[in-house]
Amino acid sequence: MIMNTKEHSDLNINIEQIKKLPFDFKKLNYQRVPDPQFDISDKSILGEMYNDKMDANKNNLDFLNDFGWQNFAWGFYKLSPGKWIPPHVDHFENYARFYNITDKSKIKRALIFLEDWKPGHTFMLNNKLVLNWKAGDCYTWKHNTKHWGGNFGVEQRYTLQLTGIQN
Repeated sequence: MIMNTKEHSDLNINIEQIKKLPFDFKKLNYQRVPDPQFDISDKSILGEMYNDKMDANKNNLDFLNDFGWQNFAWGFYKLSPGKWIPPHVDHFENYARFYNITDKSKIKRALIFLEDWKPGHTFMLNNKLVLNWKAGDCYTWKHNTKHWGGNFGVEQRYTLQLTGIQN
């Protein structure tokens, strides 16, 4: 079974769809969200998020669910210059609680890059460093996959996270 894949050309979600969203993802009300795996007082780690729960159903983005996942959730993520997300495995605590999921092994995550790679932007998945991505490149993984990301450049790094249960 494939644990992670790069799905750029086969994925129906493309950057043109995202550019046609009813809002500018760069101007969302991003917030720092506490994560039990990290010390939130360390200002060098973690970015800011705007997700479907913060959105309170103002925008229906179900059309982004080309995976056909159940309990589909989305979150835009902004990682500022000098910030990074240390190596970790997603815990999915809030997601599992919200959707009453007891078996986290069924949960999948996708990361879509919203802009072309810029110098200093990094992503690592299963000990493989990812650079030079194109807007719309997508990586998927299961609940127990180690990954991290960083912004050691001078421009914001924007991604879209999708989470769900594969049918």
